[in-house]
Amino acid sequence: MSKSDIFRLSPRLAIATSQTLNIYSKMKNNTYILHEGTKNGQRYFVAASGFTRESQNRKTGDMIQIWIMLTDVNPVAAVQSGLDAVTICEGCPFASGNGCYVNVGQSPLAIWKSYHSGNMPKLMPKDYVKAFKGEKVRFGAYGNPTLIPLSMVKAIAKVSAGWTGYFHNWKTMPAAKRNAYNQFFMVSTETASSLELANSLQLRVFHVSPVQPANTVECLADSRGLTCAQCQLCQGWSKPAKSVWINPHGSKTAKASAAAMA
Repeated sequence: MSKSDIFRLSPRLAIATSQTLNIYSKMKNNTYILHEGTKNGQRYFVAASGFTRESQNRKTGDMIQIWIMLTDVNPVAAVQSGLDAVTICEGCPFASGNGCYVNVGQSPLAIWKSYHSGNMPKLMPKDYVKAFKGEKVRFGAYGNPTLIPLSMVKAIAKVSAGWTGYFHNWKTMPAAKRNAYNQFFMVSTETASSLELANSLQLRVFHVSPVQPANTVECLADSRGLTCAQCQLCQGWSKPAKSVWINPHGSKTAKASAAAMA
């Protein structure tokens, strides 16, 4: 039974006490550390949230959210300094405040503070079935999910009920590694030239631009009002379908549109 099922069938029971809620939850904590590593000399951590509290993201729906964050620099400062663009968001033209829809002062900053509070336990691979079985997973609520080891991606995807994911650093990756991650995640493109290159490499793409390219399907969140949890098209070549297009959105739409059309 999912978290949303619990609240639908018996809201009063589900919210009566935290102890009652934990009876129905598979996990004791809402957020866990999955991995820690370095990128271009900067430490980062990977965290997964949404195990005991349903995500409030209306576009994605109820999905476990996986975050890739710098360890030693908070996300607001990273964006302001441009450090995000050469580490966790490498390859994204929308990084450093140039069009990204993510408000780093909200959920990303809260996750970063929670990590530094010392109250975020580490989730071990032996517990992946317990944690992720039956759950929809959003790889990369913030940051490139290619910073998650491929073995970990495979293990989580295998037991999950579905997932989504997108990566921007595909241009600088060795072909074998890029293709391996494209089996699970969509390659992110924005400009006409990046889309042309991705198509020439036979990659499955998620294209963000004011102009819809030929042979793509519009994101079903926009065209049909589906959540990502319902749609599940953005699974790389694990879902052999057309590439996906979406109009830029969020508070920095104008900047994103200008970057895409450059």
